[in-house]
Amino acid sequence: MSSENALLSALEGGKPSPPPNRRAGLIVAGVVGGVGLAVSLAAIPFLTPALRRVCIPYVPATPTQLANVTRALGRTGLTTKELAPLIDLGSGDGRVVMECAKQGIASSGVELNSILVAYSKWKGLTSRSSLAAPVSFRRKDIFKTDVVSYKTAVIFGAESLMGDLVPKLGEMRGGSRLLACRFPLPENGDWEMMEQIGEGIDAVWVYCRKE
Repeated sequence: MSSENALLSALEGGKPSPPPNRRAGLIVAGVVGGVGLAVSLAAIPFLTPALRRVCIPYVPATPTQLANVTRALGRTGLTTKELAPLIDLGSGDGRVVMECAKQGIASSGVELNSILVAYSKWKGLTSRSSLAAPVSFRRKDIFKTDVVSYKTAVIFGAESLMGDLVPKLGEMRGGSRLLACRFPLPENGDWEMMEQIGEGIDAVWVYCRKE
């Protein structure tokens, strides 16, 4: 645009159009800003647990950890029917629940992250043919979850969380089984440790609820 046309446009109350290169830059900046905002919004459910006093960070179970959970289920001394129903407290993407269901144990998962719950439900539907027992998932705070009706519980906890979980787990009935993954329970009067399977971060501690 010539300087005369720009001046005329300004006198008429309009604004000169930005040069093509500047317009392209504004478009790119807008797109990048929009993508960044979308990523930030999607990340909120993953980041906000860190703001809570007690939280379980989402760290997917490794193949070794899943294998140790399977071994631990076999070391409980109970049949798959006797272990059901099973609940995974803080089920993340649902892989532990589905691994237990592949062993023939009806299993449920509770998780605060709504995105992970939605993914778990989708995965459960698409993997139905490979499961030997039903699965279910719901968005729920583990400290507000009714655990009395479950015969087995699985928890991939944080070290600082295990002590806080003892009163909640103490609501389970005598003879119930607990698989504590990554970190053991602190010593308490409710649970007797039966066996440790694996080492380090892949370890699983098998407990029995005292009568």
